[in-house]
Amino acid sequence: MESRAEIHGDVQAELAEYRALLDAAADGIVAIDHDGTVLEFNPAAQRLFGYNAEEIIGANINLLMPEPDSSRHSTYIDHYLKTGERKVIGIGREVTGRRADGSTFPMHLSVGDANGRFIGIIRDLSAQKKAEEEGRELEDRLSEVSRFSLMGEMAAGLAHEINQPLSAITTYAQAGARFMAEEEVDMDALEETCRKISDQALRAGQIIQNLRSFVSKQEVRKDLLDINQVVDKVMNLIQADARAEGIPVTAEYAPDLPRIMGDAVQLQQVLLNLTRNAVDSMRGGLHKKEGIRIRTGRVDNASVRVVVVDHGHGVDAQLAGSIFHPFVTTKREGLGVGLAVSRTIIQGHGGKLEYRPNPEGGSIFGFSLPIEEEA
Repeated sequence: MESRAEIHGDVQAELAEYRALLDAAADGIVAIDHDGTVLEFNPAAQRLFGYNAEEIIGANINLLMPEPDSSRHSTYIDHYLKTGERKVIGIGREVTGRRADGSTFPMHLSVGDANGRFIGIIRDLSAQKKAEEEGRELEDRLSEVSRFSLMGEMAAGLAHEINQPLSAITTYAQAGARFMAEEEVDMDALEETCRKISDQALRAGQIIQNLRSFVSKQEVRKDLLDINQVVDKVMNLIQADARAEGIPVTAEYAPDLPRIMGDAVQLQQVLLNLTRNAVDSMRGGLHKKEGIRIRTGRVDNASVRVVVVDHGHGVDAQLAGSIFHPFVTTKREGLGVGLAVSRTIIQGHGGKLEYRPNPEGGSIFGFSLPIEEEA
């Protein structure tokens, strides 16, 4: 049987180990009683909150919380003691802490119940949140670079497409002038000529409007979308680009597709990236007349899909596994960010971007998006 001195020595040794553990912990550790009074405040917690242990021990834990949690904390403890319902204890969650200087910071809090005492382990998330924000900003900048790079590549085709209605307007206007110069003006022919001028002007204007909305820097805005309309509204840009290379483009829209939640401009950027790659792949090829096919459809009860099928040179088997990685490209001139940005956009919509070889030769790229009920 151990003597009192031996028991006392064991207790002192355990206390010393406990104190060493508190002092060595990289995370903040705070212990409170059921009234919220701080009992322990380790060195890491002192560094996090800017208080010395002498300043905080004996004070109420709500001193470390911003409003409204500071005023409500005692009710949180009472609710747990009466009901046993856990909202943080044994679960952990992200909360906001308040430092001695009044500034706040994001932190992850895990709390354990130790027979009337509550032990909280605190991890500062400031660096993680800053890194996440910088990552999002980098993705946004990369998306902008990709979009403008894409439009630069498509400029020749767009110029050609816009020049067509402008040339037609000139021709119809000259014809109208000739009609007006005749002794007996054919009003029906003149009216038809004016209508054609209007149609061609609207055609050129729509191309420019689509281009402006696509390249303009906008905040990401997710709305309920009809994927068929999203594709259709950018088809004239796609066709303009492909027609300049003598490549036909067709679109097949599945009827009655459920709506999705998404940002139309971002999804159109993905589609333009995929079709631009298809044009590059088929340029100068033997199967240009086979064209590019864009299809929409429903995958299952949870998602819809957009597929781009080309008949170009395809993707080398060695690159197939890394085709969506940044700076991987099959183009002689290109940054290799288009597919990487596209995948980021689709993943941000809760969807998936995929590639598979076309059995007829070429490539099949497609992305699926969750329908509105699942989004």
